[in-house]
Amino acid sequence: MIKLRTHIISLTAVFLALGIGLMLGSTFLDRTFVDALDAQVKSLNGRLEDRTAEVKSLTEVLDEQTLSEAAIQPAHLERLLAGRLSGSEVVILANRGVDSDQVARTVAVLQAAGAEIPAVLWLTDRWNPADPKTSVEIADSLGLVGADDPQQVTVAAADLLATALAGPTRATNPTATTATTTATTTGGGAAPGEPTAAPPSTTPTPSSSATTTTLPPEPEDVLAALAKADLIEPEAAPAGNLSAPAPEALIMYITGEGSVLKPKEAFVPVATALAATSPGRVLLAETRTTRSLAELATDEDVAARGASLEAARDLTALAGQVSTLDGLETPLGKVAAVAALMELAEGKTGNYGMAKGVDSVLPEVGG
Repeated sequence: MIKLRTHIISLTAVFLALGIGLMLGSTFLDRTFVDALDAQVKSLNGRLEDRTAEVKSLTEVLDEQTLSEAAIQPAHLERLLAGRLSGSEVVILANRGVDSDQVARTVAVLQAAGAEIPAVLWLTDRWNPADPKTSVEIADSLGLVGADDPQQVTVAAADLLATALAGPTRATNPTATTATTTATTTGGGAAPGEPTAAPPSTTPTPSSSATTTTLPPEPEDVLAALAKADLIEPEAAPAGNLSAPAPEALIMYITGEGSVLKPKEAFVPVATALAATSPGRVLLAETRTTRSLAELATDEDVAARGASLEAARDLTALAGQVSTLDGLETPLGKVAAVAALMELAEGKTGNYGMAKGVDSVLPEVGG
């Protein structure tokens, strides 16, 4: 997007050059050439006036949109969305580095819509598979056996987190059986190395890494271990008092501008594990840093919409298994988030927001 100041600098340089040309032309150049330069100056002046009028018109539009957004206060959203998610439990995951105010506002909107939010779990930069020493520490802390490289540890930890958040109905979820895992059991069940959907007494790990874990299978213990390993930081509940989600709980995973998790190396493994254990129950949402509309129009370092979700949206394995949403930082985005969660509860998924290639701005949800 070409900024206004770029136009002004360019036109100023042109005028300066033409002014010098006119001065020289009055002494050294013939009259015909001077007249031609004078005509060009008049033409540029006309174009500048047109651009000035366009900028004024766009500024008025921005001012109107700013007033419209300011008028949509959280209280208005609460009244608009009241009761829309009654009876639903939504687990919130968020990557450290994203706008914490936007995460807090999203939680408030979901609660106003009637959703129960048991906790907000922040994912830290220790998910990034870069430092072998750190990965070994994490593997030892989680009781992972056979994890010998950083990426392997990240994938195994993502599987543990997803399993703990899947709720007690995972073993009976027919779609979940499409995820191939290697499991260790406390008695009976599948033979080692045999692909299976994990029963209640089983802790699954990714077959791609052939990793097993010595952690107890209880979700609360797994979440506490992940917190102890500094992979997650619970916001709304102490690390020692994390409870497993209710049956069929929905999961909203927020990433976006400033996220400390690398998109492909860390965010995608977590999103993929969530989709495998809770298919059709996950909303991947992107939020950007809070800015005014004028700042969005003039700042040059604003991330493109959907940039943080691009790696997930391009992944065929996630198609139809999760919903995605960009623009969460806007009032419309928060309305869309509620609608997308309502749609997930109805067994539907889609890609929403204002980035290119989405299905629509927000889902169509019945009254």
